[in-house]
Amino acid sequence: MLLRAARGSSFITPAQRAARPTRTRVRVLMVGTPSLAPPPPPPTAVTRVQPSALTDNELLAMIAERQLSVHRLETVLGDCSRAVSVRRQHLAQSLYADGGLRPDRESPVNQLPMQGFDTAGFYDQIEGANCEAVIGYLPVPVGCVGPLALDAQQFRVPLATTEGALVASTNRGCRAMALSGGAISRVYGNGMTRAPLLRVKSLAEAAALKAWVQTPENAAALGLAFNSTTNFGKMMSVSCRLAGRNVYVRFSCHCGDAMGMNMVTKGTVAALKLVQEAFPEVKVVSLSGNMCADKKPAAINWIEGRGRSVACEVVLKKDVVENLLHTTVDDMIQVNINKNLVGSAMSGSIGGFNAHAANIVSAIFLATGNDIAQNVESSHCITLLEKEGEDLHCSVTMPSIEVGTIGGGTSLPGQKACLGIIGCAGANREVTGGNADTLARVVAGTVLAGEISLIAALASGDLLKAHMDLGRKAQSTEAPGLADATLQPSAPLVSSACLGEVSPDAAPAATAPRQHMASHIGHPSSGGPLRGLSAFNTTPSPATVAARFAGEHAARVTAHQNRAGAGPLQGTGQMYASPAMHTQPRASSNIWYGEETGPRLPCP
Repeated sequence: MLLRAARGSSFITPAQRAARPTRTRVRVLMVGTPSLAPPPPPPTAVTRVQPSALTDNELLAMIAERQLSVHRLETVLGDCSRAVSVRRQHLAQSLYADGGLRPDRESPVNQLPMQGFDTAGFYDQIEGANCEAVIGYLPVPVGCVGPLALDAQQFRVPLATTEGALVASTNRGCRAMALSGGAISRVYGNGMTRAPLLRVKSLAEAAALKAWVQTPENAAALGLAFNSTTNFGKMMSVSCRLAGRNVYVRFSCHCGDAMGMNMVTKGTVAALKLVQEAFPEVKVVSLSGNMCADKKPAAINWIEGRGRSVACEVVLKKDVVENLLHTTVDDMIQVNINKNLVGSAMSGSIGGFNAHAANIVSAIFLATGNDIAQNVESSHCITLLEKEGEDLHCSVTMPSIEVGTIGGGTSLPGQKACLGIIGCAGANREVTGGNADTLARVVAGTVLAGEISLIAALASGDLLKAHMDLGRKAQSTEAPGLADATLQPSAPLVSSACLGEVSPDAAPAATAPRQHMASHIGHPSSGGPLRGLSAFNTTPSPATVAARFAGEHAARVTAHQNRAGAGPLQGTGQMYASPAMHTQPRASSNIWYGEETGPRLPCP
């Protein structure tokens, strides 16, 4: 190759150009006295520091400046124990910033066991109070969501759960509420109930007993007898229901900061003595006649309420719905109407007009030591979404949240620490029942956050992907034992012909339901990738039939190996899945923490 010289018409070869002497041009600028300053040092190389090499204080500073996600510390640090420790320090600092709780040894965060659990002290504490015939304890992971912007306050809410994606999803709902100005809640009813079953000899006597109980002066006398058994409880009302010769007397009592079942039962026993004085032949068949109704789904709780009755609302901004929740206001409204209202009515649900209130209620009850069995009635909830201008008005109404902050499991160290994180541990010495009211409001507010996030995920089609990303361990790209199968190398588990040549690039917009996703990965609800293919191939060609046969054969061989312990998909209840699905990046799951990768929204 010849190169033309810069001037003239002669040509030189590359070898001749390389042999020419190098000329150096020096430009000297003299202005007054020559400078004797040394030349600037050469630029230093940028050293990339691994996050794991940073100190805890440096990591906390990065979290505070939103340079590091507090929810992804395990992935970033590669050390799960240190990630938990750093996250606890961040939570303690946040609690101090929110409400003045000092981030020292007395902080409730530091009272929540992390390691070195005091088993001896634990067993001593539960003896005679919480459990009999003890054989051990069961660790349950505790996550934390927030800040929950509720009633002009900021709450951090512990959730004890083993369901992947629940904490992340609820946290996304909290962020959406905070970016929209926060939620408002109100406790509009309060009364724990007990309804003993009384038996009389005739219908006439049953009617007379009902009339006697509901006479104002007799009701007041029953109240005095009831209140004589407690310093904090107060009978609020009493009513009767008849069924033949059975009389069900339903007492309702304000129980202060206790959940109050023992309190209301003691008061009921005292009040019944007064009834038996007026009706000597009445027989107390059962102290609970199932009209209370405790730990069972019942319309009476849904209609009249039990425990705390709470409502909570927020108006989500249109841009928050679109940029953070990745859906639209109209789509969320349609999902809520047709799923939570129409679908629940079609199933004959009692108080189940919601997406998953029980998830959040159970997680908070477990974390705070409340009776998990009362999740049954405490999860009664109706979720309503309505358009307000261009924005979205969201509300939950929960008529029977049964919670307490003293008594029962709330006194155990870990559970008491979780109540302290919320800011409502123990009894409120200024306002009777104030701490239990706070906990009930926090339950409703957190349920609202969970409802918002899940309904948005259903509207955008992101639900299954989030559970696959956050609720399942990352698998190897090659299933163990697959190489030993007697299959042709070119025969995939599920061929593209089997799936109707559906390309991942052809996925619809985020606001449209991704109905093809289950057939892609073989979700059991679709019958797996080898069944439920009618949406893609109504008239399969011979080549498609051959490919489908090869795929079925491969899946059977893999399933046989798995049942024998050779592969990762143990048992018959797991789905057949292409190894390629495990190679997808997991970063997209950030949307579940409210840390979207698109335009940054202002911090709450």
